[in-house]
Amino acid sequence: MTTAPSRPTPLMLANRAADKALAERVVELPDEPFRLLWERGIRRSSLIAHHRLVALTLATHATYDTGSIPGSRQPLLDGLVAETRLSQGQVAVALTALLERGWIRRASARDKFRAYEVCPMRLAIPALLLPSLRRK
Repeated sequence: MTTAPSRPTPLMLANRAADKALAERVVELPDEPFRLLWERGIRRSSLIAHHRLVALTLATHATYDTGSIPGSRQPLLDGLVAETRLSQGQVAVALTALLERGWIRRASARDKFRAYEVCPMRLAIPALLLPSLRRK
């Protein structure tokens, strides 16, 4: 039995359009390091404290310039549980919230349905928020 694919949310559609604009260089990337922008965005976001804690802990594993997380530094679910002292459920909910809001992505498209215990992640900035994260 197969299930029908879920309908995309307005946020998903907006992020797809913004990602396409980024790829086509319609939106200019800032000169600041990626991780600095990402952390600024997380701190300004409306995420609850537990989600921010997981996000910023995940960021400590990412490279400063690109926000990618090398395979050897992927904390996965158990690593984030140990580092944040939150329960597995709390970390999983936080990762899901970050994923749904466009702050993290699975390392590759084929990882879409893999569990957080084994799925590598990378940092991402919701493209619609990128212009507002630049220093003024």
